[in-house]
Amino acid sequence: MTLPADIQLDAWTGDEVAQATIDDGAASWGAGRGGMPRSQAVLPFAAPADPRDWRSADVGYGILLPDSTDPQVSDAAKAAGEDAAEPVRELLAARPGTVVLRWSPDLPDHLLRRYFAADPPQEPAIGLSEFGTGRGRLPKYVAIIGGPDVIPWSVQYTLGTRHLVGRIPLAGDALAHYVRALLTDWAGAEARTDRAVTWTVDHGPLDITALMRAVIAAPLAARLTPPPLAGFRDVTAAEATGDALMGALAELRPGLLATSSHGRTGPLGDPAGMRAMLGLPVDGTHTTVALRTLCNGIPGGCVWYAQACCSAGAAGESFYAGLLPVGSSALGTVEAVAGLGTMVAPAPLELLGREQPVRAVLGHVEPTFSWTLRVDDTGQGLGGRLVSALSSRLYAGEPLGLTLAEYRADVGELHTRWARLRDTLANGDTSVRETLTRLRVAALDRQSLVLLGDPTIALPPLTTTG
Repeated sequence: MTLPADIQLDAWTGDEVAQATIDDGAASWGAGRGGMPRSQAVLPFAAPADPRDWRSADVGYGILLPDSTDPQVSDAAKAAGEDAAEPVRELLAARPGTVVLRWSPDLPDHLLRRYFAADPPQEPAIGLSEFGTGRGRLPKYVAIIGGPDVIPWSVQYTLGTRHLVGRIPLAGDALAHYVRALLTDWAGAEARTDRAVTWTVDHGPLDITALMRAVIAAPLAARLTPPPLAGFRDVTAAEATGDALMGALAELRPGLLATSSHGRTGPLGDPAGMRAMLGLPVDGTHTTVALRTLCNGIPGGCVWYAQACCSAGAAGESFYAGLLPVGSSALGTVEAVAGLGTMVAPAPLELLGREQPVRAVLGHVEPTFSWTLRVDDTGQGLGGRLVSALSSRLYAGEPLGLTLAEYRADVGELHTRWARLRDTLANGDTSVRETLTRLRVAALDRQSLVLLGDPTIALPPLTTTG
């Protein structure tokens, strides 16, 4: 396999698209382990019960909290979540049978901890433990409570291949707002769940936005065209301005919004300014849609899929040294984003934590690469999986975490193929180096699509789409 000479990111610095022309050293980059969780070599397998039924003891729902280091907090209190914030305790009371899981930095990245009232704690392994709520098991559905500064993105990635995982990255009043909406199933929310809006920027055939439109946005728009939706608006190409987006949102108040664009990652020399605008969509005129304007436009109860660089946040580290050449705008961008530290992007934080929160945001940590869109050499159905998740599966009433299960299984297959080829390289077969690079880029890219919100949320079912 020969690596393409050029690579683009779905990132707009304020002055240019982040891109690079790679050199010969990129082939060796794929053999590195950074960002590739050890447990991801295990392929997922099906739950023994109906996976839609998160209340079942053979499927299970759990929350993941940081482990307490307070010696005054007993194992029984940890098992019951008594040390958690009040909104989390309300969630536990309203959902009997919820498993309380704990993460600790002293554990390997593939282990979690479960406490019990009378027995010693257990440390079930992600990827090896059966689903369910019983001892020695891990629930299929897991809601991480807190931002990546509390529980790292890497834990979400590790869980995400096999489990249906979301993150509620909130605290204080914002957490209370979200939990209240979750427990009332968004009663009184403004969003019309039988309506949808897609908004797709396309800067022409030489720009990554054209690939994003072709692979995901356009097929999704085709699947959402009524019926059965009562209303749908596809705003695309030259029409995809910030004003047009706000107009479509005001008219339809959709239950699903899907945007496809560059994500704002600049100004690179101003970390505070960059942090305040990170991941915001950049429209067809290269104008960033302002945070306040965007959040005022998206209705409470909406599900937002944001296909853009850093639309979910930043990881505080970059694994791309050696792939992206020094001096390229691509490397400068990913290093500047890493310099911001680990964070959730401002738009999801605002939308999830306001008094009338959205149901969920699907977004990317770090960028998407043109290689993973242009040539699907692995045979994995990136576009098809996401289109199905956001159309027929979502509108069949499936929990949002479950709609992404096939996409996550593909990510697991990428990790597995990478691990096997890395063993081949270790045995002296250097012909696999470039394939390793492609697989590692694809795996890191695709695992970074994260669900912000509870994985059990769902839209009311409609008749089958398309």
